[in-house]
Amino acid sequence: MWSSTTMPALAIVLSALSFLPSTSATVPLEGYGRDSYPVPCAQACSYAMPYNLDCPEYAGMTAEEKAAAYPSAACFSNDTSYLTSMAYCIHSYCPKNVKIYKVENFWETLMIYQSESIRWSYPEALAQVNTTTAPKPMSPEETVFNRTISIDAAIYQSYMNGVKGYQAVAKNESKYSLLAFMTCVMVPIGFSLLRFLPLPTSFRSKVYGYLIDPPAWGKQHSVATLGIGMVPTRGQALFILYLIGINCLATFEGYPNYTPNGIYPDRHYELMRHIGNRAGAIAFANIPIVILYAGRSSVLLRLTNWSYSTFLLLHRWTATICVVQVALHSLLWLRIMIEGHSYPLVLTYPYWYVGVVGTVFFSALIPFSMLPIRKILYEVFLITHIALTVGALVASWYHIVFLYEDTSGFEIWLIIAFAFWGLERLLRILRISKYGIKKAYVTRIDDKYLRVDIPDVDAHGHCFAYFPTLSWRVWENHPFSIVNCSKGQLDGESVIPSSASHTQSENEGAISPTEASASKEMGGAMSNIRQLRVHSNTTKPGITLFVQNLRGMTAKLAKKAGTGIAIPVLIESSYGHEDTSRFEPNTEYRNTLVISGGVGIAGVLSSLQASLSMYAKPLGTTKLYWGIKSQGLVDVVKSMIVGGDAAEEKEGGESSNWGHIETHVSVGERMDIKRVLTTELENAIGGTTVVVCGPHAMCDEARYVCAALARHGVVVRYVEESFTW
Repeated sequence: MWSSTTMPALAIVLSALSFLPSTSATVPLEGYGRDSYPVPCAQACSYAMPYNLDCPEYAGMTAEEKAAAYPSAACFSNDTSYLTSMAYCIHSYCPKNVKIYKVENFWETLMIYQSESIRWSYPEALAQVNTTTAPKPMSPEETVFNRTISIDAAIYQSYMNGVKGYQAVAKNESKYSLLAFMTCVMVPIGFSLLRFLPLPTSFRSKVYGYLIDPPAWGKQHSVATLGIGMVPTRGQALFILYLIGINCLATFEGYPNYTPNGIYPDRHYELMRHIGNRAGAIAFANIPIVILYAGRSSVLLRLTNWSYSTFLLLHRWTATICVVQVALHSLLWLRIMIEGHSYPLVLTYPYWYVGVVGTVFFSALIPFSMLPIRKILYEVFLITHIALTVGALVASWYHIVFLYEDTSGFEIWLIIAFAFWGLERLLRILRISKYGIKKAYVTRIDDKYLRVDIPDVDAHGHCFAYFPTLSWRVWENHPFSIVNCSKGQLDGESVIPSSASHTQSENEGAISPTEASASKEMGGAMSNIRQLRVHSNTTKPGITLFVQNLRGMTAKLAKKAGTGIAIPVLIESSYGHEDTSRFEPNTEYRNTLVISGGVGIAGVLSSLQASLSMYAKPLGTTKLYWGIKSQGLVDVVKSMIVGGDAAEEKEGGESSNWGHIETHVSVGERMDIKRVLTTELENAIGGTTVVVCGPHAMCDEARYVCAALARHGVVVRYVEESFTW
């Protein structure tokens, strides 16, 4: 929901943070370096002590007004009855092993809120009391607390139970906050390590066919269901269930019941307060996870080898959980204030109305991040996403500052979130600065496709390109696959690392890396294609991007085609597969079957290149099935792979060889995906890696068929080169 948006986000966040208080006062979490009740027995005495003192500020008040008034800190600090009674209570109920310095520290700093100085120290106050004869407790007939009293043992124990309950709940709050944060970081790494288990390939294929690759239900994954959202795969669904489970556990578990409870006599009221606080605390712990999952430079991408699309999916789910927790926190406290008839008063407190603003910002993120908004009004989504996110985080900061005055420990979660966000933007700037400002030359392949050549850039995987002169939104960036493949290395010809693609999806919500909307998408998962073959001794080394001529940025690029005028471009790279070995044939998966639709070819060329060897015969077969509407791009890609003097491609879906690649190109015809996969996989000798990139419906059909065949014993490894936004 909070996406890895754009570069101005960094400036906005830094500007917002410049108004925040210093973080030097950050304190540890309760129970993990901080204890609000370091002397529980003394704290219980403080809660048990009556407060109907005869304060100087009560002069002129009626009896009813005095009964409703609460003493000031100065009154508590100078009242003889209160100080001597507190000293006697602590002396009576605190165990002898409690260090006197702890009691004195409690007396000076915690006993009276906002006290500047206390009339007597603890030893001085205790010296005023005859400890050999217990003073009498205060009777119901006494309306004014004006003598030294003792606290009944039953009353003291009830308040001690309340203190114990608070300590247990507060420590559980910190424990579950840490648990939610740490496991959401570590569990993906742990799950991803399972791929290294030495399992038989047939068993591994069945596991993936049953538990990982298929959609959680139905047959669609990339195609949006009802135009609202994508169905996760079963593997993704398992982790989403974990996210929901761990957050439910963290929010609703760990509220021991100590009875009788003098602080919270009503268990229902106690649970409302505790669950309301816990929901807010876990929401704070989730904020860094939401930011981390959204980053395209996230360390989790490298440690897990999960796709960026998967982490964006988890980002949306975690953000939704976080928003639900914020809403629960706000609703429970709203009910508490209304039932306690305190709502009109609390509306005047800064922490409350800043919290209301933060809740509104958090809640607004959900409707403004729905798939129809992202698809139709992407620029609106982008701007509102940045504004709402920054507003929510800044409001959250001030909410806890006004409420706790830097004594809660919750600010540590926001500091971590700001650090993740700032680091992500810093890494992007560093990637851009690697190449500086370059020149891009646009030529037209045919009516549908453009070619963008960018000399003097040596990149791999995929990149994000900024065209600052095409729009006033200079921060906009667009994803492209980078393709390199080199016959020139063998023939002594020059090499141009080149090619990528970028186009709008034919379906809602998800796009292949080579079908990303040039006018809308800010990120994607593109493929690495190493050394694209060309027959040229004069072309300057660089990269080439294939762009489908649509609208927005691509329409503006089309106007530059054929002019020979260079346009400035910034390249942010390199991104891509951290584990390229999944494309390389081995003894378990010796065959490579690539299925591409349209300009999706650029997203799968890396797997074709990985299946080839310059020095030896390939381990197995390498086959390409490519369906496309026009011939122009076919000729360009073929010339890159086998050279410009290669024979013309056969039409009508007939096969030919592009080097070691058995190629089946269908121009203007729809491929029968089920027939192709069934025929190729059932007749294959050894395991097969299936790589798919193209329209979403095609990808979903290929995923479903591969999973079904895997469940029936076919050894197959499915890889989908797509980016689901």
